[in-house]
Amino acid sequence: MTKQRLLIHFAHGLRFRLSLVLSLTISMVVSMAWAGEVPTQPATTIQPDQPPFALTLAQLKSWSTQSSLAAADNVSQQPLVRRFVAPLARNSSAVVQDHQARVLYAPDGMNNFANYLTAQPKFNLYNFTHWAQIDVLNWFAGTADLTVQIPARPWVDTAHKNGVKVIGSVFLGIAQWGGSPDTVEMLLQQDAEGRFVMAHQLVALAQYYGFDGWLVNQETDLTAVKDKKNQLVPGQRDPKRGAELAARMLNFMQYLTAIAPAGMEIHWYDSMLADGQVRWQNALNDKNQQYLQQGKVASADAIFLNYWWNAAMVQQSAAKASALGRSPYEVFFGADLWPSRDAQRAFSESKWLDWLFTPDGSRAYGSIALFAPNVNFNFSGESHTPAFSNFVSDASDHRRFYQTEQRLFAGDDLNSAVVDSSGWAGLSKFLPAKSVINSLPFRTSFNTGQGLQRFVDGKAINSPAGGNGWTDISQQDVLPSWQFAVFGNAKVQVNYDFEQAWQGGSSLLIEATTAGDADIPLYQTAVRLGASTQLRVLFQPVAGDPVLSATPVQLYLEFSDGRREQIKLVGSPLAGSNWRQLQLSLPQLAGAELVRIGVQWSAPQTPKLRLGLLELLP
Repeated sequence: MTKQRLLIHFAHGLRFRLSLVLSLTISMVVSMAWAGEVPTQPATTIQPDQPPFALTLAQLKSWSTQSSLAAADNVSQQPLVRRFVAPLARNSSAVVQDHQARVLYAPDGMNNFANYLTAQPKFNLYNFTHWAQIDVLNWFAGTADLTVQIPARPWVDTAHKNGVKVIGSVFLGIAQWGGSPDTVEMLLQQDAEGRFVMAHQLVALAQYYGFDGWLVNQETDLTAVKDKKNQLVPGQRDPKRGAELAARMLNFMQYLTAIAPAGMEIHWYDSMLADGQVRWQNALNDKNQQYLQQGKVASADAIFLNYWWNAAMVQQSAAKASALGRSPYEVFFGADLWPSRDAQRAFSESKWLDWLFTPDGSRAYGSIALFAPNVNFNFSGESHTPAFSNFVSDASDHRRFYQTEQRLFAGDDLNSAVVDSSGWAGLSKFLPAKSVINSLPFRTSFNTGQGLQRFVDGKAINSPAGGNGWTDISQQDVLPSWQFAVFGNAKVQVNYDFEQAWQGGSSLLIEATTAGDADIPLYQTAVRLGASTQLRVLFQPVAGDPVLSATPVQLYLEFSDGRREQIKLVGSPLAGSNWRQLQLSLPQLAGAELVRIGVQWSAPQTPKLRLGLLELLP
């Protein structure tokens, strides 16, 4: 529904479960360019709870682009890239999937492990690669005092480069954990003309830093009574104040939604009701509908529902959204993946995913909000669920870290091309990937934005930080549209490899473990080739694998008419390295619309190779 753009004069004015994580204080060595000089920039740290990433409401009120609270180096200049659907055929037939359902991704505690602005001298920091499978990244964080949580520029840059929006968080904490009605009242301040001062500040913040909106997570019981030490007064409530503040909060949301510019999204978390009490509904219903839509007035662009829903509640919520004149896709059903909380416990609970779709799987009843998907990073394990990886403390455990994220989307078999017949099927069973490759040049070194070493033109540069590696998500390349999809009867493992790379920290490692044929689609594209288009590929056999040179491994270019240009992966060795180069001009393909790039082989062999660079020049 179109936002109302009239300023309204008012007469009256996610359930946060921040997981305990290690305090990350890290000295820093920076090399933002791919150059071999010794970095000379001063040390820096991840900054968990301070400007420019976190503000109190008092700081929000006084914030301006000229104040000391603003940070020009946190401003993203990366526009949001247009994206398009990347359908993946299975078993030689197209799969009907819902192209309108969206995925919001909300790692729990981004303020603790992602608040950096420059390259960090440590490999095993939190990272993310599946941008093609999500639509919105929520910078989910907050404390009772630090209400406003602002995304870090490196993450915004990379999200936007992949066509993904980023929204910050306005967190109003649970009363027993420090939240206070007084804090909420401060958020709801109005000037003499009835304008909500903080709403304008929130819009200004997002516009200045270049991110895309806010999740308002109001979990404070507004009827609570607290003493001078901010402790709950047992047995006392103030229902009159609670209802008054709740009414003003609804007005605030409607005002914020109205003044937000086109493209900016305002989300509401399912928590507070009209009487000011916090009662998570786990559905869109008569009690909370006004926080999405009240009559003809939009109160939010979307609602993030709490986690304890079932199939009937999903369908009832979709029907309620339609009855309100809103799209069901503006209802995000929360899925709490953290195993300790046993709502949608990662990988061991799966029926919830089926509940979100029609029986044939072709249409979603709404959108999905994945909460605490950082189980691959800092979940240390419990009796019922072992740790998925120990990457947070053991850099050598990087493969399990990456594969756990892959499993969330591709299923237990880590293969988006095959739907798991049992267990966890992954989101790719129901939802298509999306791509941003709609123009040339296109270039990728399969760099995830972190590495054990830094590679420049295939040569490792020793880390001056004691060999601890590096992380900077802003340097991440556009990664494969599917991570990963393998068709054919060969068993093939596809992983990011950190031992060898051409540029950055990683390459793409493809290893057949059984003989057979294989088709590995890598990128969905929408580009028209020209008369001067050139292809360049850098690759290397693993450990001098003799099979690669004898087996017709091919890079393929697939076109909109279904034909494939198959290019045998042979090339000249590059002096001083194990890399080989394939370089071709493609004048015979001028005018053809390229829709997919992949790797295939048909001979019953077991090739093992790394891809270090894939480049198409106009």
